[in-house]
Amino acid sequence: GLAAARSRAEIQRYLGLRIRTLAAQGRPPDAQASIAKLSAAWHLKRTGELAVALQGAHGMLAGPDAPADGAWQQSFLGAPSIRIAGGSDEVQRNVIGERVLGLPAEPRVDKDVPFRSLTGAPEGAS
Repeated sequence: GLAAARSRAEIQRYLGLRIRTLAAQGRPPDAQASIAKLSAAWHLKRTGELAVALQGAHGMLAGPDAPADGAWQQSFLGAPSIRIAGGSDEVQRNVIGERVLGLPAEPRVDKDVPFRSLTGAPEGAS
């Protein structure tokens, strides 16, 4: 509920502060950025769901007819795009697994193959 949403917001704030601190020290955020991105996508999804649910029937409205001019509906509807933008959740999990947990990278048979040589690549792609 609301307490969980507030806790997630604080976690996001601290993750952001950690990344800013690393940047101020001239250190790359590496896996911390992946953790923050994955956490933010999950937080936005859950918070949007909660906000729309709390609005009841008004949660089905959009634009000026909706509470807060539909800002929560926009957040709810836009949440899935955050999971793709900036690297999908799966990519972020791979980064965390490899850089934080020390797991082996997934095998890539196409690592040293130019894109145009891959099966199914569009004609003229490079």
